[in-house]
Formats: sequence, C-alpha cells, structure tokens
Amino acid sequence: MQPSLRKQRRFALILLAVVILGLAAVYLAVVFTTHDFGWFQTGFDDLPNRVVVYQAGQRTEFQDGQSGYQELARAIQASLNQGVTGPSDLVMSQQNLDDAYFKDVTVEAFFSRPVKLHAWFNTGDPTQLLFPVTGEKAGVPVVFLGMNGVYLSNAPKLNTISPLLDALRKLGFEIG
Repeated sequence: MQPSLRKQRRFALILLAVVILGLAAVYLAVVFTTHDFGWFQTGFDDLPNRVVVYQAGQRTEFQDGQSGYQELARAIQASLNQGVTGPSDLVMSQQNLDDAYFKDVTVEAFFSRPVKLHAWFNTGDPTQLLFPVTGEKAGVPVVFLGMNGVYLSNAPKLNTISPLLDALRKLGFEIG
C-alpha cells in the first residue's frame, strides 16, 4: 500500500472516530439532562389508575372497572403515545388550577407510580398529569406534569390530544 493511501485511510478513520465521539457526547449530554436513556423514543405504555374529568365545577371520577374508565385511560395513553414536540412556556398558577377545576373542562390522570414521557428535555417523574381541554391553557395540546397536587412549569407540548377529545365526546362531555 502506498504511503499517501495509508495517510488518507488514517485520516478517514480519525474523522470517523471524531464524528462517532461527537454524536456519543451529544447523546450522553441529553441523557444527563433528561435522566432518560430513551429520550428519543415515542411511546407511552402506562395506564392511569384513576381519571378525573372536571367540567364547570362538576367532578366525575373514573376508576378501573367503572364505565368510561377504559375509554379515557386508553385515550390518555394514545395521546401520550403520539409523542412530545417540545416544552411550552406555560405555567400552572393557583388561579389557573382553580379555573381548571371549577370553570373549564380538564382531565386529570393519576398513576400509582412515577411515569416517564420521553423527550429531549427533562420531564421529571410525575405521578399525575393534567390535560387542559378548554380554557386559557387549552390553545395548544399540552400536559402538565405533577406530583402531590403540584404541577411543574414548561408543560410538554404534545403532538395531539385528539384521542382524549374523542373519548370525552363519546362519554357525553361538552367540550365545544
């Protein structure tokens, strides 16, 4: 083999190694910030153990075995399964939460253990999810992530909540 061909081959191998190391560094940096090795995946397999629908101050709770529970639980799972597009700048203040519970249509899902939404940003380990359906926070499909009644800021934007909206309509909720 000629010396110039060896140099070209070495240069190509070094360049390939630098590219691979660079990609690995980016991947690991995102893993470090998200605490999720599968941050690039879509999909959501968990089902809530109970779902509460709030409509103009009326609270309707659904648990496993009750009529409507499977439809809502599967619709929540299907909506989250479509993936996250990015963080929003939305914050759930106490006034917004009061409106969500007593004025608007809102769906709140509770899980028996922390769940993970895969995203390129940290979504934490929430045990409850709040989906604004009508009202001020409902302009973009988002889900507020919470634990013990406290919701985090920068609610993830979802690709869609259409399955959830369809399930609510089928169950007779007025969502406009």
